[in-house]
Amino acid sequence: MHAATVSTPSTLQPLPRSRFAKWRALSLSLVYLVFGIHIAHWKITGKTMAPLELNEVMYTLELGIITAGFLFMCSLLLGSLIFGRFFCSWACHIMVLQDLCAWILRKCGLERKPLRSRLLLLIPPLTAAYMFLWPQVMRAWHDRALPTFHLATDREGWASLVTNNFWRNLPGPWIIGLTFLTCGFAIVYLLGTRTFCTYVCPYGALFGLADRFSPARIRVDQSRCRQCGSCTAVCTSGVRVHEEVQQHGMVVNSACLKDLDCVGRCPQQALHYGFGRPALLRSWRSGGRFGRVPYDFSFGEELLLAATFFVVVLIYRGLYSRIPFLLSLAFGVIGALAVVTTLRLWRRPDVSVAQLRLKQAARVLPAGKAYVVVVALLAVFTAHCGYVRYHEQRGLALTRQIQRAPYTKTAGELAPIAYAHLVSADRWGLIRNPNVQRCLLAVASRLGQYENAVAQARLLLARFPKDVAVELQLGQCLLQEQRLDEADDHFAAVIANAGGDSQQARSHLLEAHQGRAAVALMRGDFPAAAEQLAAVVSLNPALAGAHAQLGGALAELGRIEDALREFTKAGELDPNLGAAHYNRGIMLSRLGREADALAAFTDAATLMPLDPDVHNNLGLALLQAGRAHEAADHLRRAVELQPTHAAAHFNLARALQDLGDSATALRHFKLAASLDPQYQPLPQGNPAVSENP
Repeated sequence: MHAATVSTPSTLQPLPRSRFAKWRALSLSLVYLVFGIHIAHWKITGKTMAPLELNEVMYTLELGIITAGFLFMCSLLLGSLIFGRFFCSWACHIMVLQDLCAWILRKCGLERKPLRSRLLLLIPPLTAAYMFLWPQVMRAWHDRALPTFHLATDREGWASLVTNNFWRNLPGPWIIGLTFLTCGFAIVYLLGTRTFCTYVCPYGALFGLADRFSPARIRVDQSRCRQCGSCTAVCTSGVRVHEEVQQHGMVVNSACLKDLDCVGRCPQQALHYGFGRPALLRSWRSGGRFGRVPYDFSFGEELLLAATFFVVVLIYRGLYSRIPFLLSLAFGVIGALAVVTTLRLWRRPDVSVAQLRLKQAARVLPAGKAYVVVVALLAVFTAHCGYVRYHEQRGLALTRQIQRAPYTKTAGELAPIAYAHLVSADRWGLIRNPNVQRCLLAVASRLGQYENAVAQARLLLARFPKDVAVELQLGQCLLQEQRLDEADDHFAAVIANAGGDSQQARSHLLEAHQGRAAVALMRGDFPAAAEQLAAVVSLNPALAGAHAQLGGALAELGRIEDALREFTKAGELDPNLGAAHYNRGIMLSRLGREADALAAFTDAATLMPLDPDVHNNLGLALLQAGRAHEAADHLRRAVELQPTHAAAHFNLARALQDLGDSATALRHFKLAASLDPQYQPLPQGNPAVSENP
């Protein structure tokens, strides 16, 4: 129960104009001027400091990359610890919108005081904990090490301090406009002044926490104060200033944004901004955020507010990969109020929204009927969004799981399920989600549905013609469909457009050269394949497989020494790459270096014990070295693994002949002749041995 006696502010005489108002208006106006200068600097120079996005703190804590937003947040927290919560009212761009809307409403005769809710007050601190604390809890739970803090350059992606892409992390103009309208205007009209700060902003919760430890506060000269309540009347944050200064000698509420309106408009000039002991938790003894004033919602309504808020945020957060987290929080608050107001229309005789009367004397007014229609339409729209969002979330989550382990049995089982969810999201969505389309492209490729993958890639390129990642995937899908000319054109386009020196750009270039090499190999154009593979190993000399492929192309061109060098390099980079050792043995054998070839084939047989060609060539090398017994063992293994291996039968016959087993040797000579006409007529005397290329 609240106290029965509540001090009520009275304004018996006109209040003096705040001497700080014009300075705060100038400060807030400069915020957008600085935005303009920032963008102009980028346009003129082509490079500028990254936008100061406070949500980048999450990426710093998770990845260790020190971002411009992280440094800005640290400076704001330090300033709040020393000087109090000044930033929110003097430099926040959302505050500009809220105060502008409040001023417009006052000019229209609509004075809006904040609505008071118990549970919605928990949104900012819980959101801040979810954004900044919860990931660290999960890190400790999974026993992951803390990240190493470091700076990133623009070539490493979005997190650099300086960038040549100002808009890289910012939403598009439509979302920016919707954010400004919702967070700056709609919330103020429906819930009252500065309610975005009160019920949505997680950064404000952090600044408020820091403010509790600040020695700088609004303080009172008790000898001058007459408890007229003028300070409370002008406080647009809803702080009970006159009660707090009477009880504590200062404003202890962390919702005080230090806009100094109460100081500038005190008739007795009893208030001032000064330093002294911090507030800490004294506001709790004053009744909390709103003092000892009754809340505007019953406890049952509070529970309905909280439940509706949670559902709306789940639906809208990330919808179509466009709705930012904070905007979804604002939608949640507005949606919660709409549901409770609709319930009141059914249960109460008099209901209003802001100063719009919906129901009077148990009669629903025309405005009330229109309100119900609007809420019903919004409910249907939200339900549709919920359906789309469910399929988006499931499809995207399953695709990420597949991409983490693409070659497992689980990935194969999940791919059709992911594809079904993604198709539903794409089909029923009001606008196309580019992330859903990209995942459709990836999963369709995974399922071998290359025609569908090509269709998705072309749709994406129609919207994002410079997206080299999609261009690359399109080329790979066309390659799988044997549409070599088209695939080669897209790989060439990637090479032409993958500018920059970032790690991602180099990766795209490398894959495009690999694609063109694959096209050339399928055409039998070994000079072109060698050229493309040389570009691959130039971009990444540590790719053992690329060196091995280049060696194969060079071998086809008769450049045996160069091929040997590449196979040797591949084996050094990956000692477990059996094919590199095997092909190295082939090259050494062709160069007449039989002892080295024997060693290479021995390594290959250890790594590839089930390959009949390896055993055949190792047996051949042993036979040429005069080690007929060992040669026979490997050649028998070759024909066991592949009974139709003509060369292995021929070489085994020769080894058996050397061992004096002429009858068995003759049987294998006949088998070789029956399997491959080149071994006819049957050899007489001392036949040549046969190498498997």
